[in-house]
Amino acid sequence: MSRFEDTEAAVTERLRAMKAKPEMTINLFDIGVPLNGDGYSQDEIMEVLFALEQDKVIAFTPGNRILMLKAVPE
Repeated sequence: MSRFEDTEAAVTERLRAMKAKPEMTINLFDIGVPLNGDGYSQDEIMEVLFALEQDKVIAFTPGNRILMLKAVPE
């Protein structure tokens, strides 16, 4: 498994743990702080979030938040 895939799995698992669903907004600190503690860098986390944005799963919103547009990928 590549580092990107590992980080993607960690981000996805974090979103599931937060019960993320469409129309929900999430503070990026609620994703990043625990994952930083697990050894993932901010750059690695953002790379995954940018990929999710490109796939139209999330949208970045003001105030260091994301908006869930779709359900968390399986």
